Amino acid sequence: MTARGRWMILPAMIGLFLGVLQRTPELSLLSLSVLLWLAAEWTLFFWRVRVELPRLQIERLVNGHSEPTGRLWAGRTATIVVKVTLKPGRFSVVRTPTSELAMRPDVGVRTTGRTIPTGCLSPVVLIHDVVPENIEVLSRNHADQRLSGNQFELRFRTSAVTLEYHVRVLAAGEVTLPGVRLRLQDAQGFFLAERFINLPQTFRVLPAFAAAGDVQPLVKRANSLPQHGIHRLQRSGLGSELLELREYVAGDPPKAIAWKVSARRDKLMTRQYESEVPVRMQLFVDGSMETRLGGFGRRLLDQMTYVAASVARVAISVGDPVGAMLFDERETRRLPPLTGERGFYRLLDALAEFSINPVAPPPPLLSPRMISAAMSLAGERFPELLDHRVNQVPFTIRPILPRSRRRFREQFLLAGVLAEVFQLSAAQQVRLVHDSSYLSEHIQRFLDQSGVAWMEPVMDDEDQQAAHHARIELLSDSLVKAVSHARDNEVFVVLANLLEHASEIQHLLPAVKMALGRHHRVAFVCPSPTFRRPTTASTIHKSNSIDDLMAAAEQIQMREHAAKLHRKLRRLGATVTCSGEQEAIHLVLSEMEIARSGRVVAGGLRR
Repeated sequence: MTARGRWMILPAMIGLFLGVLQRTPELSLLSLSVLLWLAAEWTLFFWRVRVELPRLQIERLVNGHSEPTGRLWAGRTATIVVKVTLKPGRFSVVRTPTSELAMRPDVGVRTTGRTIPTGCLSPVVLIHDVVPENIEVLSRNHADQRLSGNQFELRFRTSAVTLEYHVRVLAAGEVTLPGVRLRLQDAQGFFLAERFINLPQTFRVLPAFAAAGDVQPLVKRANSLPQHGIHRLQRSGLGSELLELREYVAGDPPKAIAWKVSARRDKLMTRQYESEVPVRMQLFVDGSMETRLGGFGRRLLDQMTYVAASVARVAISVGDPVGAMLFDERETRRLPPLTGERGFYRLLDALAEFSINPVAPPPPLLSPRMISAAMSLAGERFPELLDHRVNQVPFTIRPILPRSRRRFREQFLLAGVLAEVFQLSAAQQVRLVHDSSYLSEHIQRFLDQSGVAWMEPVMDDEDQQAAHHARIELLSDSLVKAVSHARDNEVFVVLANLLEHASEIQHLLPAVKMALGRHHRVAFVCPSPTFRRPTTASTIHKSNSIDDLMAAAEQIQMREHAAKLHRKLRRLGATVTCSGEQEAIHLVLSEMEIARSGRVVAGGLRR
């Protein structure tokens, strides 16, 4: 019963008591009529909850498929259709003219058109298809104002309801559509019942990549290593057979200049050789906990997977093999060089699996943001466990302050929900109420299983520092191992979070020197948390508001870190970009073009 229903019962009970006490039959009959009317409404509502809900059939179609598993793409639009029908119970034979049936399309007709099911969905039903945080609801395909995204409020009697809306997946990884939430209410709003119907569907989300027209095209048109039985392809490269002579371009190696021909023609000419080996690319993707913080689609890892998938798409399309080294604080996974469409999708599948958040360590402190997120999630997916008749908070004198009492009430309710979800004992439930660290551990586990993005703090400062040193050591060892197994003409692309630790990359510099000393190309992509390059223009605040001043201060700090990183890596000969999108893609593709043509740099200057 809602607060409106309780306020309706209270004057009716008072009127009935006063009418009997003062022997006023009019007041007694009026109050008794109101109570009987409320009892009839409660009986009808109780019948709806106990009879209609078990007979509901719900089916969800994602892009036209109802399978429990599937695949989606990050950044692309998907269509979700939810069909709610009521299984027919008893049937009554009613003699209804055909013209009247034609005027009532909401009535389900069985067989001959004269047998009509008596069971229909009652009005005032809110149907809410619950979506995880990684999915953004865009629009709906209906002109009715009662529709709002993934929600539909039913205000007429019918036997079937169809809800259709569009969504966009924000980041690569894995998403699970848990089920449908139903909210039943009578017409007057006196009684309310909320139920959650499990309908899980799990989808592997492949990372997004830039379209072919959005990136810089490569000069190479076909792979220079033909298959068995195919003749040698005549394409420009660094082979031993002469292909053609052309005019000198700034950046061409001096050893390729044809001095005799240049003397005869009185201008510099360059020998163009046939290509014998493809340009191999090796991706190093950082998946540490620092790159997984923040909302989906705004994480550093999402920027790095986008760049990795984009450059791999371009390289594989021209026949160059692409390998990957996926590393974090726990382990390293190596993918061999892949080619062809099958190899590209194997790489995307590996990046999607790598983007799934692993089990996070328990946070050191229980933050109010975690409690608020857990309460919102529990109210959405377990509304029956928050009912005061099931999960009742006992009366206590302490704490006295209103804020502390509200927090104690939320912790007590969460303890009951978590104990039921994870099947904890009574002693463990009591410990959840009084032990903040134990409660934070289970809240983190609850949020992880529900697909909520990580929140700060995940680790304390000492653990983060130790994890960063371990990650740098792991990256250095992986780069040395890749150089030792590398062949000629390879490009190493390091996608890692190095901006905030620019002064602590001394352990990585020897590996970079080794790679550059063996005539490989090394490119560093360090994405920015603000999705913007830390330039001079970005550090100018637009107004004197707090948000603009904080954004400008963050850009100034990022610019200082970027300057330190540029000085240390460019001094060795490596290229660096502090962007996680188009500029990073263009930088990597230009490095591949330089490695393919044999020139020193694009402008003819040594790094």
